[in-house]
Amino acid sequence: MKPAKRLLAAVLAALLALSLAACQKDGEKVNIPANQTSTDDFQKNLHQSDKGSFLETDAGYYFTYGSLYFIAKDTGTATIVCAKPDCDHTDDSICNAHIHADYLLTGGEILYYVGYVNGSTQPKLVYSVKNDATDRQTVQELKYNETSTSRSSKDTAIYHRGYIYYVSDDILYRVKLGGEKDSAEIIWSPENAGATQSYGGMVQFNPNAIRYTLWAEEDTLYFMANVQTNDGTYKDVLFRCDLNDLSVKQIWATPGADEVGEWETTGVCVSQWYVTDGYIYFYLSGGDMWRAELATGELTRLADTHEKMKYGSAIFSDEYMALLNDMPTDSYGNFAIGGIFRTNADTIYLYGLDGSFIKEISLKKLLADLGEGLEIDLLMCDSTDVYFLTTGYTYDDPNSPTLATGRTITLCRANVETGDVLKLYKLQ
Repeated sequence: MKPAKRLLAAVLAALLALSLAACQKDGEKVNIPANQTSTDDFQKNLHQSDKGSFLETDAGYYFTYGSLYFIAKDTGTATIVCAKPDCDHTDDSICNAHIHADYLLTGGEILYYVGYVNGSTQPKLVYSVKNDATDRQTVQELKYNETSTSRSSKDTAIYHRGYIYYVSDDILYRVKLGGEKDSAEIIWSPENAGATQSYGGMVQFNPNAIRYTLWAEEDTLYFMANVQTNDGTYKDVLFRCDLNDLSVKQIWATPGADEVGEWETTGVCVSQWYVTDGYIYFYLSGGDMWRAELATGELTRLADTHEKMKYGSAIFSDEYMALLNDMPTDSYGNFAIGGIFRTNADTIYLYGLDGSFIKEISLKKLLADLGEGLEIDLLMCDSTDVYFLTTGYTYDDPNSPTLATGRTITLCRANVETGDVLKLYKLQ
């Protein structure tokens, strides 16, 4: 959920190799309990990354990154979710784990997700699978790319209290889980949603495509939309929808440099945000950590993160903010505002939601083991751990860093209390 400049391409950043403490062997099977339950509420701390999708049950976390993985809470170990004992997980057509999921929604014994048909890239169906990834069933079809040939810059979906909230054609819908396609209700539609434009005579797209981030808490839906303002510029704006009557109101907008100082995407985008208990907490890469009261708009600077670093990426939980000291770079690893890569990270800093500094977790031993060509991407954090990916690249010609010949992506975890960094599973 890392908002970026409209021209900023989203880049694969992901992570890790080599454990810095005890670790599970790649491919080791982990028992997945059959009887699991999950809350009916939106799991807000799990939806802050574009690099994968999480779902929490009482037994552990499910995670999608190409395939489906499970992280057990009791042992902390991870496994690919495939019920076939001799499967090597390389054949997309036969491996249970390749469920073609874009967004995990809800589930326990049965998992529900937004996915797509093999060979298609359009997330337009809701599926269910058993929690060992067997018995895939089609649950319902969603309205998708039906109002125009435009495409949202980011289609997304979440689940909250019986409903799926999702975006298509720059329009925000809700529909009951298992509901009929035509029963979907429009929550919000911008005036320019149907605008299309030809690009190179081949592709139809919406030049004003809107990037949404969806959020829910109790009887309220929040959504951040990067919309065009009166002066023609784009800015992140937070809307609130009362889920009882579906009334929508704009309640907050990205502050200006005169209010919070300069940051990496000054006046345009919030680097990361988190809504809870009537406040929006947000981090500005190149700036600081802030909080705004949604009822009054009152701003409070919580932490001067420049004491530790200048640029960075952040994720939140109800207890703290995890901040990675990466920076925008070009394809050669050189610092560049607006660069499509985020690299050069070696430390995670933890701050309480009151702005107090908790601790730093060094990744320098990890970097020493992995060498050059490493990208790190924060995924999510809970009360005890920060989860992230690392991507290590290999090159035939080290002088041509844009031509990688291979990569290794690993799911990792850093413990908030001890600072231990663990490798959980090599994804590829």
